[in-house]
Amino acid sequence: MSRPFLGGDVADICHDLVATPSAYGHEGALADLIERRVAELGVTHERIGDSIVARTGAGGAPLAFVGHFDTVPNWPDGGVERTTDRIIGRGAADMKGGVAVMLALLQRLARDPRDAVLILYDHEEGPHADNGIHRVLAESTLLDPRPSAAVVLEPSGGTIHAGAVGSLNAQIAFRGRAAHAARPWEGENAISEALADALGRFARRVPVAVEVDGLTYHDTVTVTMVNGGVAHNVVPDRVELWINARIAPGGSVDAAKAEVEALAGPAADVVWLDVAPPAMPSLDAPVVRDFIARSGLEVLPKQAWTDVATMHAWGVPAFNYGPGESSQAHQPGEWVAIDRLEECERVLAEELGLP
Repeated sequence: MSRPFLGGDVADICHDLVATPSAYGHEGALADLIERRVAELGVTHERIGDSIVARTGAGGAPLAFVGHFDTVPNWPDGGVERTTDRIIGRGAADMKGGVAVMLALLQRLARDPRDAVLILYDHEEGPHADNGIHRVLAESTLLDPRPSAAVVLEPSGGTIHAGAVGSLNAQIAFRGRAAHAARPWEGENAISEALADALGRFARRVPVAVEVDGLTYHDTVTVTMVNGGVAHNVVPDRVELWINARIAPGGSVDAAKAEVEALAGPAADVVWLDVAPPAMPSLDAPVVRDFIARSGLEVLPKQAWTDVATMHAWGVPAFNYGPGESSQAHQPGEWVAIDRLEECERVLAEELGLP
């Protein structure tokens, strides 16, 4: 008899997840399959949009396992491949490998329940406001009592990534006055005049190291895109650039915004596109501290934003621990190591006291 889809060992499950496309905004088909598998296991669950929450145990404060199953768009001709040591394909590292570990744990929990809750959600790889986890936390009936802690299985290379840096995205416009390029003195060049000084200021802004609870994070401001000009013989009257800023745990969103606006200069029009606040490492939370001690895993700073910050803001201590490599996220040829999938499942099963 063939194994059930999204069943078998953790590598089998990962392969099935990666083989099922679920690019941001197109997660419904995979959500259907995950929901069907959870129902087959006989686990109490609910569906909220294209997110699924599954709960096991006797009603005590659960340990939460958190993971999104949407991905960025696939690379050209990207498919799925299983080698002797890797699952290769879009989302393998970010973060279907982590979701595979969650579903493998759920198979064990269906046979030997512990107080645990799985939050499997959509729409993470886009604007923060559209992230499916917000609706889950607002509407789920299976999150009472609230979790004692949350493990977010984003790629962390089998180490613990504590905290999360905040992320700000802004579109900044500089204006000039159009003219014929043969008579540039009749206009004002938005690129070479208005933008040039601001670009210099952004270029001189270097990452700033910030130590929090013995971990070193970095505040950054990065120019990510520039767009300007209308024709080869026209003095441009408008140019736009996009900025991404990162905020170390404990830092101020308002202060980061003020710095970006100062670097842009008083003539710039700044529009904030997306704001996701940082999260503290939560290393002093008893559940987190005990997990670190029992597992013996290395603890590193999370120099990225993840839904650790969302759980932290919701009042639940959280950390990142997942099988994927951070360096593989969003890369062509993305992969996750099978032995890392197995190790991650083993460590979390031991934390739950599962055989």
